[in-house]
Amino acid sequence: MKKAKPAPTKPAARKPARKAAAPSAPAAKKVRKAPAKKSVRARKPADPQRELVEKVRGILDAKKGENIVVLHVTDVSSITDYMILCSGLNIPHLRALADEVARQLRLHEPPLACHRRAGSAQSEWFVLDYVDFVVHLFTPQMRAYYAIEQLWKDAPVV
Repeated sequence: MKKAKPAPTKPAARKPARKAAAPSAPAAKKVRKAPAKKSVRARKPADPQRELVEKVRGILDAKKGENIVVLHVTDVSSITDYMILCSGLNIPHLRALADEVARQLRLHEPPLACHRRAGSAQSEWFVLDYVDFVVHLFTPQMRAYYAIEQLWKDAPVV
């Protein structure tokens, strides 16, 4: 007995087969999203005066001030928070250091004006009082004579 052949049917339309991606290659069609950026907040400094003190230190260093020392006198004195000590080579150099600190801090945002400025060429010592910090500019001889570092030796050096 012969088996009857089934009637020929049209093959069903098939979708084209997807090509398998190589296992090591990432999927090319997928669009990757960039990772979400963390919100960047402006951090408030722990001590805002410290930033100003560092700026003054940089100004003095840029004008070739020598032996720059910063004392944190908050716990030792009620006069101010910081004392910045710097030596200049001679009287014109001291004037240039004092003028540059005053000029740069006037350009600071917000502008800072010196509360009191004292000293003279004869004394070889200039003082710039900004209330929260005081800048002392000496000739090396006057700095050794007055020995401010020894006077405030209990204050930590920053």
